[in-house]
Amino acid sequence: MGRKSSTVIMLTMKNHILLAHSLWSGHLAPDGLAVDATCGNGHDTLVLSRMLPKGKVFAFDIQKQAIENTRLLLEEHKTLDRVELFQQSHAEWKGEFEPPHLIVYNLGYLPRSDKIITTLVETTIKSVQTGLEILLDGGALSIMCYPGHAEGEREEKALLDFLSTLPSSEWTVCHHHFPNRPKSPSLFWVLNS
Repeated sequence: MGRKSSTVIMLTMKNHILLAHSLWSGHLAPDGLAVDATCGNGHDTLVLSRMLPKGKVFAFDIQKQAIENTRLLLEEHKTLDRVELFQQSHAEWKGEFEPPHLIVYNLGYLPRSDKIITTLVETTIKSVQTGLEILLDGGALSIMCYPGHAEGEREEKALLDFLSTLPSSEWTVCHHHFPNRPKSPSLFWVLNS
């Protein structure tokens, strides 16, 4: 293994966002379809739109400010034409689009905003269940959890419990986390086999 490869592996091992982006990049074709179920400030939506120069991204968030922040970021980087924005809960999006290749979640609250508004266990599990039903064969879910706050800890546990029940003949489920840093972010990668 070359020096550059081992450096990339070490970076992704230390940073779940980089690991997620690496997984997305390896999974998506340039003309693919992705869903950002929690677009927040638009950073993941931007990454997806760049990975899909001939594809499409559908981005959701319940907060008006999140949708506006995402729109401004995409306009600045000239990728808004590849993205459709929806101000609605990720738990309500079934039927908005064709089966996607990838659905991504970056759970928690909108950075630099009111931390009272956060993703919730009930809506997250409902959305993930829907996501599993509508994914294209061979599709994947990427779920970033933040157990450093109470609801985030509940979400991570509920997702671990739920995803552990998926039949291994149909799904490959990986959970990347740091056991010696229990409150640090973790990443679920769920692949339709």
